[in-house]
Amino acid sequence: MVLGLLLALLFLLPVMQNVLSTLGINVAPGTLWLAPVYYAFCIPAYVALFSLDRLLAAIRNNEVFTLRNIRFLRIISWCCAAVALILVIGVFCSGLVALFLIIPAVIAAFFGVILRVVKNLFAAAVALKDENDFTI
Repeated sequence: MVLGLLLALLFLLPVMQNVLSTLGINVAPGTLWLAPVYYAFCIPAYVALFSLDRLLAAIRNNEVFTLRNIRFLRIISWCCAAVALILVIGVFCSGLVALFLIIPAVIAAFFGVILRVVKNLFAAAVALKDENDFTI
């Protein structure tokens, strides 16, 4: 559902600007830089959402501590880092207009770090599980 909403917004962003202008609501010219930031943001967001869906499906199938899940956690953490970087670049490209993007950038970076910690915990659990599987 979230993937569909993100996809709809991806195609509706130019249309929304035209609809707003026909309704008499002028879109400030200073906000036009948001479109490239949003489109660049969508790439890691799609990858992260797809990986999260695969991770949750594996957990639902009782496949918790596997190398595949570690890979999904790694992908999601790198996507969070990419989103943080895209938002910070958006702030620097727009100047003081986009200071409101700093908070989501910090949140994305924080989630990336937390996911790396969880990924390392999963890796340690997989190593312990493999060691226990070989013990008689």
